[in-house]
Amino acid sequence: MHTVFNNWQEFETYLDGLGLFRMSPGIGRVEQVLRGMGLLHLPMPLAQIVGTNGKGSTCTFLAALAREHGVVCGLHSSPHFVSVRERLRIFRPGGSADHAGPASRPEGDLLPEADWLEAANAIMAHGGEALTYFELVTAMAVYMLNKQKVGLAVMETGLGGSFDATTALHADLVVFTPIALDHCAVLGGTLSEIARDKAGAIRQGLPAISARQQKAAENELKAAAAAKGAELSFIGETSLLPEVFKSGAAELGLAGGHQLGNAALALAAWRKLAPLLGVKIGDSQVRKGLQTAWLPGRMQFCAANPRLRLPALLLDGGHNAHGLAALGHSLALQGIAPGAVIFSCLADKEPEKLLPHLRALATGPVFVPQIQNNPRAMQAEELAALIGLAATPTSTLWEALDLAYKSIAQRLPEELERGIEKEGGHPLLICGSLYLLGEFYALYPQYLSKEQA
Repeated sequence: MHTVFNNWQEFETYLDGLGLFRMSPGIGRVEQVLRGMGLLHLPMPLAQIVGTNGKGSTCTFLAALAREHGVVCGLHSSPHFVSVRERLRIFRPGGSADHAGPASRPEGDLLPEADWLEAANAIMAHGGEALTYFELVTAMAVYMLNKQKVGLAVMETGLGGSFDATTALHADLVVFTPIALDHCAVLGGTLSEIARDKAGAIRQGLPAISARQQKAAENELKAAAAAKGAELSFIGETSLLPEVFKSGAAELGLAGGHQLGNAALALAAWRKLAPLLGVKIGDSQVRKGLQTAWLPGRMQFCAANPRLRLPALLLDGGHNAHGLAALGHSLALQGIAPGAVIFSCLADKEPEKLLPHLRALATGPVFVPQIQNNPRAMQAEELAALIGLAATPTSTLWEALDLAYKSIAQRLPEELERGIEKEGGHPLLICGSLYLLGEFYALYPQYLSKEQA
């Protein structure tokens, strides 16, 4: 007998019981389940995105490029903000699965709970009870990608590369975003060790492309590619982008100077994948894809909403030193000085390396809420003491938002009426952890959609 889920609540309860952060390195379990279902090699091209920073953005640019070229693209990503269903999005060119209509949402469409339940029960019937949280969700995503008959599958790794569940699958292309120090307790304490683990995603004799890397990471990728007879190429930061983006005459769909590199990497990946799909790359489709790509929590500007007691907002999921440095650089270029900052992080993110970047960002007060229901979260009082700058700890995000609103209302009342401006101004910046942003989106789920934000 195996577990059968009769409704969504039963499935969510089971998933929660697995433990989001419970890890058991190795791809053997998910490989066995998918092999038994005939799903280790999907019938459509598959790209695996590996790295430390920019994975979600690169995935989204790639999915948008495919969509604008008439290809239905399924994107599996992690983590999610509010619902696990966010981990699989379908990018459809011009309409839903059932009928022609307006183009799909810029952030992609979520599949209904019924589809997820069907996938969960199918996986459980083939040994799914042996899988961890991430392995189960990954296997379900593979099942749904196959069921949806997408034209292109894009799989974002969760952690590392060698032992990530997504590496169990055949991949036609492996794409490496910038590799930096992160998850050191699991992947290794040096850049070389981390890059070596991620390089394990390179497949025998199949192509891989990479963003420019620090020398230690570049060496590990080259060594892995040579050992596996794989063609590996490195992409200059903006070399492939249309001139309108490099010159600033047109804006990418995702804000921030660091997104130029992510967009260029996604375009390089698309140039590798399009021939496999029999698709001719068009200049107008490339421009539209890069302009319409959108993902919540990546330098997301939001207009003030007096009804909700929210000033102008900037939401960013940068959660390591590399990500916060990129955020600070982009804000400096755009003349933005946050009027207040709400910041929190996980204890295993080496906060002492994050704080210099936070202090550079914080031109106003800093509020430090306690991230809820997360065993990895750092204690707000301890983090506030480390930050200094008279940082104020709070027990909840709700309390931090209230204090930040009052502070900005007193000092910067113009931010209570500001629209979505991406130059200048003093918005409330919320940053430091994707899990902190998840709490914000749980309070205000409308901001997960570009149309509602």
